[in-house]
Amino acid sequence: MGLIRLLILGTLVWLLVRLVKGLLGPAQGRTPRRPASGGELRGGELVQDPQCGVYIPKETALKGPGGQLFCSPECRDAYRNQGG
Repeated sequence: MGLIRLLILGTLVWLLVRLVKGLLGPAQGRTPRRPASGGELRGGELVQDPQCGVYIPKETALKGPGGQLFCSPECRDAYRNQGG
């Protein structure tokens, strides 16, 4: 019977420690996550492609007719062919 009480007590202590760590926020000494590609996280303005609706970074968008911004030459050409 003593072994069961010890296991239950150990489990309760472990759960209490996990709860306290979760409430206190991120653990000290942890490093922030990096993208899987190894690149850096960058912010920037996103624009929506008027043809397909995809959001892309403004600095990588292709300019089309009337100053519209597109994700690819295919979307730009399709938009142009539809009379946009």
